[in-house]
Amino acid sequence: MSYARVVPRDLFNEANLLKCYGQIFIQLENVRAEGVSIEYDGSEFNIVQDQSSGCLSIENVVLFINGEPQSLFRPLNSREGYPLYLTDENDDEIKVFDEEGQFTPDMLRKLGCAQYENAPEE
Repeated sequence: MSYARVVPRDLFNEANLLKCYGQIFIQLENVRAEGVSIEYDGSEFNIVQDQSSGCLSIENVVLFINGEPQSLFRPLNSREGYPLYLTDENDDEIKVFDEEGQFTPDMLRKLGCAQYENAPEE
């Protein structure tokens, strides 16, 4: 455990984080994204908190795009349905999902989905 949890706040924050990670698997089944994988070590989910921002992530479930590990995080106390973000190699934040739980055009572009390579920026 990387931080002192407070109930019920952290029950909701962590449950939503797990929902977002699960949604990645669902959405990856719906798109053709080559070179994308998720690695998991099989142990209990290690939910960690960034001490400077309060953001949560799962340390032992890692999204890889073209062999590069991606940094995923959920802002603390977000009221959005799918508040997951990816920090890219330029430290830019990419919103992973829209409010319906679908990949955003920016995320599809990041995943290298051909149908979205020329999609307009959000």
